[in-house]
Amino acid sequence: MKQRNINLFMWGYQSHFRFRLEYLAKRVFELIGADIEPKALLVGLRRPELSTGHPVCIEPEDGEWPLALFERIMDEVKEAIPDHPKQHMRYGDEISMREKPDNIRRLTIAERVQRRLDVEGRKQGLRIFCGTPYRVGDYDVVCALQVPEQLFRQHPSFEAIWNREPYEASLLHSCIGQILDEARHGLMRPDPGRQIVDNAMRSAPEVIRRAAASFMRTPFIEGRFARCDLFDAINAVSQMQYEGESGAGRLVFAAADDPNLSFVLKFDRPAELTQTRWARKLLQMATSEAALIADYNSIVGLGDLSDVSASPFSVDFLGHDQWDLRRGEQVLMRCRFGEARLPQETIGKERFIENMRRVFDSIDEAAIGRFRTVLDILAQLRHGSSLVIASDAASEAKRLQCQRTVITPTPLSRVLIERATLIDGTILADKNGVCHAIGVILDGPASVESTPSRGSRYNSAVRYVAAASVPRMAFVISDDRTLDVVPLLRPSAERSKIEQAVAGIAIATKLTYHKLRAFLDDHRFYLTRSNA
Repeated sequence: MKQRNINLFMWGYQSHFRFRLEYLAKRVFELIGADIEPKALLVGLRRPELSTGHPVCIEPEDGEWPLALFERIMDEVKEAIPDHPKQHMRYGDEISMREKPDNIRRLTIAERVQRRLDVEGRKQGLRIFCGTPYRVGDYDVVCALQVPEQLFRQHPSFEAIWNREPYEASLLHSCIGQILDEARHGLMRPDPGRQIVDNAMRSAPEVIRRAAASFMRTPFIEGRFARCDLFDAINAVSQMQYEGESGAGRLVFAAADDPNLSFVLKFDRPAELTQTRWARKLLQMATSEAALIADYNSIVGLGDLSDVSASPFSVDFLGHDQWDLRRGEQVLMRCRFGEARLPQETIGKERFIENMRRVFDSIDEAAIGRFRTVLDILAQLRHGSSLVIASDAASEAKRLQCQRTVITPTPLSRVLIERATLIDGTILADKNGVCHAIGVILDGPASVESTPSRGSRYNSAVRYVAAASVPRMAFVISDDRTLDVVPLLRPSAERSKIEQAVAGIAIATKLTYHKLRAFLDDHRFYLTRSNA
């Protein structure tokens, strides 16, 4: 590989290693459904017994993170080590006691680097995550990931307890932790970053699998812990059929002695979740109202959800090899065919309103509110479905009379939607929320927006909407429970802000360049050839 001149030198392949870590993080977030561009940062502190070389080095050294941010950090680490809580720990083996001073130093370095980055990160709307440092050459190197704070507002975490210490738990946090573990293992290899393909770090799908399994080890019931790979056990149950049928129903994690739990029936001999055939047979009895109750590792009975303590953790089995992990009504993780993902966020209220107004310029507030409710109803269904809103719904119902079920125009309601989506075809409504037809087989010529990677329901809706000369919109829920709004227009942006950023980047300094560049990357769609 071609080397560049490095001023803040830790080792010769530091930039290559950072690129590789950044690429792994990007692929992991892409596969779990997080639309972000994570960035990696390396911070190295010179070993205390050495006196030559920079006291602190960072990669990249292009000014995005000023070196001044870490001023006096080595003195701070030295002063903090004697008071570290683990100084009072005594281990039962000689090796652990011998390694204790260096381990405390590494923990202290990670904590102090984290503090410095947190302060600066908040100013930029970022959350910074630091791994435990590892020695490379003359430096203890910390790997850090920069993630937009907005992502954690879209996918909030919950507080869990481990060893009496609270921590943030979510699939996102588990993935980040696993990426940083891979980074530290990568630093352990000779000349990390030197080889283009060296298997120093696992692939993105492997990282996600391990992160999902780690997340499923969260103590969902206070004082109880999994004795098995819960992620693997739930996958196995969801993959097994019973008398030719796929599994559907709910499993709730709750202590068998929870006073708020009312049993419909209780088993004398609990079924271990790892006993896949038995667990799948019991799932046949479960519904969302009377769920299987798992005392974490084993199924103890069938219980009434209405009497379970607030916000229980549960698994919704949605068909063959498809399930959701929930906390109350909040979906924490979706697993489809063995692959874990973040729950797809239903389109935000403000963007939904803007999108409706831009497609149907004369639509009123009441109609927008009705369609927001319709979208929520569709998202709660356990099967694929679609609804088209068309300005010409009445005439289209007549034109497509051979391809639909005739009904008297009726306002959309929950009951109508739940019944109508049980048959093939699409619900057709006008922009006032009045349904004109159900079971509609949509037509339309091929569209550039169509894609062979999506199902016929989605592609039919795309073609039908694109073919119209009048405003139309479609809500499509795929069989894997993903939601599409067609068309989903890009959020509008103020032209003056784009122009200010373009003008600013032309005269930017090292201190202002990165913030402007990030803004323009996020708004690349709005740039014209003249200002790009």
